[in-house]
Amino acid sequence: MKGIDHLISYPRALLFMVLALLCSLLATPARANCATFSADSSLGTISSLALVGNSQRGAAAGGFVCTGSLQLLSTAFIRVSLVNSDFKLVGSQGGTVPFNVFVDPGYTRALQPGQSAEFGATNLLNLGGTGAGVPLYLTTTPGANVPAGTYTGTVTLRWHWAVCDLGLVGICSWYRSPGVVQPCPLGLVCGTPSNWGEGVLTTVRVTLIVTKACQIVSLPAVDLGRKALVSQFTEVSQTLSVRCTNTEGFTLSFGNGQNYQAPWRQMAFGNNRLRYNIYGTDKSMLTPSRTLDAIGTGLNQGFQVQIQVDPNQKDVPPGTYVDNVVLTLSY
Repeated sequence: MKGIDHLISYPRALLFMVLALLCSLLATPARANCATFSADSSLGTISSLALVGNSQRGAAAGGFVCTGSLQLLSTAFIRVSLVNSDFKLVGSQGGTVPFNVFVDPGYTRALQPGQSAEFGATNLLNLGGTGAGVPLYLTTTPGANVPAGTYTGTVTLRWHWAVCDLGLVGICSWYRSPGVVQPCPLGLVCGTPSNWGEGVLTTVRVTLIVTKACQIVSLPAVDLGRKALVSQFTEVSQTLSVRCTNTEGFTLSFGNGQNYQAPWRQMAFGNNRLRYNIYGTDKSMLTPSRTLDAIGTGLNQGFQVQIQVDPNQKDVPPGTYVDNVVLTLSY
């Protein structure tokens, strides 16, 4: 009877081991696979004035991804080559912004047409839990003086890969792009490809948004000088400078000052007032509603105004007469 009991218990133990192994296999993560995809990469938003003197940088999807059990990746041989790009972002309102493609976050290794760069498993970065890819790094070249708008360009890449998906038993399953040949001395341990094959083409679309901007570059204070009599004050010219986005319209308007009494602005010294006004080069009086209008060039633009004391007013007591006028730049 003891022998029979022993024969009955053994299959039960074997069945338990088979079920445990089956459960383990069912729990195995999805295996890795690699492919290319058409990528959309954004360089973000920058004002036109900032773009002239600065580079706009950012990491971009390179159009290559590996999905599945990425945590088990042990070895990867990846190569990318730049097939075609004119390295220009073309604007919806005209103008171009030059840019460059780099393969490192330090922006030291530029990728040029006909050149290639190689990567390993450590270069595969997580893309949000669904896979990992090799990013590229884009940067604009300073100096572009362009209108506001959306700027786009494309980069055509060719990807080659041989990626090991390390299984539970420690054996690599290799995923290779078309034509890749690797030396595999033991049949399982494979090295750097001896032939990278034809690879797979993909296109990366790059977008940059340039916004309009204006700034007052200089607005010097006006000194009418020292005179004993009102009639001795002469017209004084002053030049102010602004800078606005190329082709962007803008308006300069002058406030009425702190002591306005129509139709005169007035400088004050205590309770005393000295009437004056501000005029354009065409001798028209500049007011909040009568403005200077212009089109921006992206460069500094100077505007000359004249300040004239009313010669027909009565003489005023000696003192320092002051007024503050607000200049509003609208665009």
